[in-house]
Amino acid sequence: MGSAVTASTQTITPFSYLRIDKDASTPIYQQIAEAIGSLLDSGVLPPGYILPPERVLCAQFGISRMTLRQAMSLLDREGFVNSRRGVGTAVTDSRLRKQQQEVRSFSEDIRARGGRPESRLISLDLAIPTPSVRDFFELHEQQKVYEVQRVRLKDGEPLALELARLPERLCPGLERFDVARSSLHEILEQSYGLRPETCNEEISAEIPSPEQRKLLSIPARTAVLVINRKIHMDQGRPLEFTRSVYRGDRYTAVVHSVRRSKSILQATSS
Repeated sequence: MGSAVTASTQTITPFSYLRIDKDASTPIYQQIAEAIGSLLDSGVLPPGYILPPERVLCAQFGISRMTLRQAMSLLDREGFVNSRRGVGTAVTDSRLRKQQQEVRSFSEDIRARGGRPESRLISLDLAIPTPSVRDFFELHEQQKVYEVQRVRLKDGEPLALELARLPERLCPGLERFDVARSSLHEILEQSYGLRPETCNEEISAEIPSPEQRKLLSIPARTAVLVINRKIHMDQGRPLEFTRSVYRGDRYTAVVHSVRRSKSILQATSS
């Protein structure tokens, strides 16, 4: 079973009661992130509370600074804490944290909007990536990526043209799966153990090309909404680089923005 965490000082803090199991299969950094996350999510510590210094937590858990920083990085990406150099790691406001947008696939997004998602596969190829894609995945010059191009439909109507790129080294043999009938994210998670954690999106409006207009049945004088998504796994590892072209007359991008709590803003400006 888990071994009790020994405190580095005689002061009893909420962190003194946290436990980890160094013999468990779950990585230690993940155990620490989950333990601290549960503590923060319970509201024991108020928004703006500055966590103990690294040296104190490392001594308390009996771990290296690298392991602790992995745990804190995970908590930061999930919105539990906000780390700033020279200031420390502060607890975020839980009310704001719950408003942050989830990383959703096309299928999950359409279901959440009350629709029925479908896909039509155009191509699935192995290719040498462009320089920008290669840099994102940190690949060598001859390493390839899968390029999965699909028409995405809502209730039988073409809605988006999607080009997803994934490193071959992460999902070898991807072509054996039916990516037209199955969710790509479900395949990655269930068959390769690859789980999306964070996503950055760039959204812009463009004039559709003749091919895009034909594939999506776009009416004349209608623009498209282009969304470039960069998806990462745990520890910031790149997983997917996707460009999606949506019909401007059928799709609206919904972005949930949050404002950090006043205490954190004051801390970062001091």
